[in-house]
Amino acid sequence: MTFDLLALAIPVLWIVPLLGAFVVQFLIREPTRQRDVAIGVAWVVFFIAFGVFLANGWDSHFVRDDLEAPLFMSLRFHMAVDGLNAMLLPMTAAIALASLLSTPRSDLRGNTAARILAVLGTLLGCFLALDAATLALFWIGSMLPLWQDTRRSKSRPLHLVMTLAIAATAIALVAALVLMAQAGAAAGMAAPFDLLALARAGTPLPPVIGWLFLFAALLRMGIFPLHLWLTAAGWRAPGYSAMPALFTSLGSFGLARVVMPLFPRLCEQVSTPLVVIGAVTALYGAVLAVGQYDLRRVIGYFWVSQMGLVLTGLASLNAPGVSGALLQAMSSVVEVCGLMLIALEVEARAGTTDMRLLGGLVRRAPRLTTGFLLLSASAVGFPGTISFVAEDLAIQGLLHEHQLAAALLLVVTAINGVALFKAFKQTFLGPGSQHAKALRSFADLRGWEYRASVALMAALLIGGLVPQPLLAVRAGAVEALHKLEPAIAAAEHHPAALIADEHEHAPDDDDDD
Repeated sequence: MTFDLLALAIPVLWIVPLLGAFVVQFLIREPTRQRDVAIGVAWVVFFIAFGVFLANGWDSHFVRDDLEAPLFMSLRFHMAVDGLNAMLLPMTAAIALASLLSTPRSDLRGNTAARILAVLGTLLGCFLALDAATLALFWIGSMLPLWQDTRRSKSRPLHLVMTLAIAATAIALVAALVLMAQAGAAAGMAAPFDLLALARAGTPLPPVIGWLFLFAALLRMGIFPLHLWLTAAGWRAPGYSAMPALFTSLGSFGLARVVMPLFPRLCEQVSTPLVVIGAVTALYGAVLAVGQYDLRRVIGYFWVSQMGLVLTGLASLNAPGVSGALLQAMSSVVEVCGLMLIALEVEARAGTTDMRLLGGLVRRAPRLTTGFLLLSASAVGFPGTISFVAEDLAIQGLLHEHQLAAALLLVVTAINGVALFKAFKQTFLGPGSQHAKALRSFADLRGWEYRASVALMAALLIGGLVPQPLLAVRAGAVEALHKLEPAIAAAEHHPAALIADEHEHAPDDDDDD
């Protein structure tokens, strides 16, 4: 292990926001200082994460940077920056920063700011973890601030649903860890939770472990019928602090980090069912989004539809499909968070996101209107955006064996376009309702709200016009996932290893693969 600056940056990425959350929550009482400290911490984390990405990710061969140390008994501290998480780090930091910058000053008090920073720290810990126990700990921890938010919503049904979602996730992950410890002890492994060691050893794990991680991942993504907690929280939970926890690629990341590399035979067995479930989820979310009357509910069901598309691409188990799904998961986070930020800004000004009470806002807020329109176009795969590239790759992957699912996803994209344009028309165009006409002081995007929206739209446009760096940074992960195809035939003998086979060696080593 080499203790260079990049390795030292790994713990800083998740420790700093967690410390910042503690300071803002308990040590600072003045609201203005709480806001300034929280935003300052988020800026620091973003620059560190972006620097790590630039240092190792801007090349066709990604070199993994590890930070590894024993803790006690069979537990180890093992984190790394690799092809699967490099872009997720600055993206997650940017979403948290945009949420902090866009929150009205009157709302950004200690509780809200601390929860956003806590979600940021736990999500970054999840993405960096190469140890199943550490990953599970941060995974559960990333949902706790959202659970606190549902308590603030004063909706007992929502709080109950969120409690059940966290309990189900915790039970699944803890049970998986117990079974991993037993399997590791039986095989004489010194580090039974180390994902890299498990992949290299090729020791078969009980399939039930893969099922448990699969369940946790599908629940986190909001795949039908495990989506109710997510759509309810997206509608009712306090938006600015709940948004980074709700709309994250953690679920798809868990599939790519744990399930696909360690359980190739399970992936083969559930590939077709998952394609079907993903396609049904995509269609279900799109159809329900069309019928909603609340802007936040439209965005929540649109997210469900997008996660269905991501699951379908991952379940195709081929390089184009997996590559497209990984890109789609990333772009969906930016697009949906951008749309939700605009919805929350409408709510902060109008006091509602009920589209029946809105309308005609384009005359008062042309920037807000333009931002929603551009983000909506990007979200449904307008040419020149990341989603256009991602959806094209995902559908290419499905055309090999799942032509019907590929055709269905094209229909889903059209329905999603209808849902978002309907929401755009009802909220921003046409004559204003009686409620909207009373909003004489409705203000347009300004200051950091405007800058954050422009930055999100610019990222989507740049990524769509120049997608190769984003594809290159994940080339190692996609190439290793591509090995699932030959590995499936011999899965009874040794599992494919996503993590072990990533491009951790010099570029000339790749010729041996």
